[in-house]
Amino acid sequence: MNRSFIVAIAAFGLVVAGCNSQQSSNNGPAAGGSPAGAITNPTDFPLAADAKILAAKPFNQTVTAGGGGGTVLSQGAGTYSGHSVIAQASGSVADAKAWLDKTESAPPAGYTHVASTQNAQAASVAAKYGVTYGVFKNGAKGAVIAVIDTKVAHAKLGFLIGLADKYKMLPQSMRGPIDDQVKQRLGMSITDALDPSAPVGMTLEALRTINSSDQPAIVEVDATKQ
Repeated sequence: MNRSFIVAIAAFGLVVAGCNSQQSSNNGPAAGGSPAGAITNPTDFPLAADAKILAAKPFNQTVTAGGGGGTVLSQGAGTYSGHSVIAQASGSVADAKAWLDKTESAPPAGYTHVASTQNAQAASVAAKYGVTYGVFKNGAKGAVIAVIDTKVAHAKLGFLIGLADKYKMLPQSMRGPIDDQVKQRLGMSITDALDPSAPVGMTLEALRTINSSDQPAIVEVDATKQ
């Protein structure tokens, strides 16, 4: 595990321990859900031919200011609604990345690809954790498609799964200093990492769902500002 990451969240771990919460961690959307073969893609964005959908659920998020320029929240403050889909590919990570590259070159009907140069820093940070992603637009709708090297992501981000729910319980006054310290070392805060519309947040949701599998994951989040 990345030593600097451990140092960066040491204070977070102590705070969480002090909370002495009795709640267990959420095991993700796959727990107790429908069999993977029964789940269909609720979006109009086709996934890779070998992708087996493990979970699909509604996506809803409200932002009060700004909005992620490189995510589905690019239209600023407001409420966004859409879908979140987690799938697993049967081929290699290289195969999944090749599919994403091809999709960026020839997006589905109605979609255009948003060049990664518009969000190069976020793409660089995501790549450190085994995440390659593309951003697409279809009128007022935005979509982020992430290909995840789950072996790398498990090694570098897996420990956050057990801490995420406890972190959300902390008051904002306690989150701020922790976020600032982590962002200085990692280029992203824990709040950023837990954002379900951002590539690293999408990755944590995928890791919850696929558990210990090393097969690549493909995650899509699409949303339209209401």
